[in-house]
Amino acid sequence: MPLTRPALALFATVFLSAQEALPVKLPAPASGGATLAETLAGRKTIRTLGGPGLTLAETGQLLWAAQGENRPGKRTVPSAHAHYPLEVYLLTKGSATLPAGFYHYQPTGHQIQKLADGSPEATLGKLKGMQPWIAAAPAVFVVAGVPTRIDPSGKNSSLTFYEGGAAAQDLLLQAVALGLDAGTAAGIDMAALGQTLKLPAGTQAMIVLPVGREKGPNS
Repeated sequence: MPLTRPALALFATVFLSAQEALPVKLPAPASGGATLAETLAGRKTIRTLGGPGLTLAETGQLLWAAQGENRPGKRTVPSAHAHYPLEVYLLTKGSATLPAGFYHYQPTGHQIQKLADGSPEATLGKLKGMQPWIAAAPAVFVVAGVPTRIDPSGKNSSLTFYEGGAAAQDLLLQAVALGLDAGTAAGIDMAALGQTLKLPAGTQAMIVLPVGREKGPNS
């Protein structure tokens, strides 16, 4: 029996939704490039970020630096008892190789899952206390953590924040190595950010890392 027009429309909607839900495989991390000394010398906070959106390759390299696997089952950042409490998210305005939206990084398989449409400006621009230069960046990475993965009692939650700091520094140094500019900032209402991004229960937004290309003075 031929499908009716409403049935065909429903089928098309379900099919497209399924296609959109598929994870996006990231290019394999590149080796070589700038030395560690060069990236340390070049690291600085840039609060005037613009330029085109990050490519899929740039995005993949930054995410791998922050939380990717550098050997089977182990990651670039040390973790207490290898419990890996961190989750890394990305808001991007998009580029020719990566559509705009809100993504979640999956270290196993080195891929990203699109969670929602949007962009840094549209998603963060109206958030109370959000600094305009962050919302204006072409890409914003959010390092979040689930402290109960390390200690269900929550008594050692500081270990999650230590790990988050290491992941953030890895990403900032990788940005320098890629010729990108980046920064981070204090004073953001992380609880409100987590609610805006609809992070899962128990997942705390900890560090916000805008990335792009400098278009003015730096600090």
